[in-house]
Amino acid sequence: MELHVLGMNGPFPEPGGATSGYLLVSGETRICLDLGCGTLQRLTALMAPERLTALVFSHWHYDHTSDVLPLLYRLQATGTVLPVWGPADEKSPIRAILEQDPGVEVHTIAPGDTVEIGDISLTAFSAAHPVPALMYRMAGEEKVFCYTGDTNRTSGLEAFARDADLLLADGLFTDDTWGAGKPHLSARMCGELATKANAKQLVITHLNPMIDKQTLLNEAREAYRTVRLAACGDTYVI
Repeated sequence: MELHVLGMNGPFPEPGGATSGYLLVSGETRICLDLGCGTLQRLTALMAPERLTALVFSHWHYDHTSDVLPLLYRLQATGTVLPVWGPADEKSPIRAILEQDPGVEVHTIAPGDTVEIGDISLTAFSAAHPVPALMYRMAGEEKVFCYTGDTNRTSGLEAFARDADLLLADGLFTDDTWGAGKPHLSARMCGELATKANAKQLVITHLNPMIDKQTLLNEAREAYRTVRLAACGDTYVI
């Protein structure tokens, strides 16, 4: 499997950047995980978006979903119907728009559900976020990729990440800025999670442009030495 980083900022992009979005490739299966601001152009540079196997959302916040709106025009132009998966959220205007658009087929996934998408077996876990949100554990080609989406501490976090070949984790906060009531983990906590869960690779994402990246990296490395920070255009072999 390969993971391509389309965007890694949150909740807004840095200059020339993009918010959350990732392309997972496994054999002939191509799954886009989230599609935030600035990610559609990067996806289109890699492949025709209408040829995706599925588009999977961790939750419906705009920094994870906004580029799906112009994607609807492309689906209309190509006559394509794209399967879309995500959590139920009656308050989400983005999900409401998709449910009414003929270019997408919206499916609901809940914590504990497992669905088969092409060559990938995807299992959803509950995330700790202000809106309904999911973490995804994805297995294919005898490898496991885990994506936290946006989350703070939550029960089952270590089991979710157990023995992951690649853990892509939301580590927006430094030690000084993190708090129990915040909507994201700290970089150090991501490092601690990767160590406890025996993850083989750790990449920290959802990087806030107003928080120093080197501080995040230094704090994470105290818990997990080989951690990396996600960057647009990166490709990781899983």
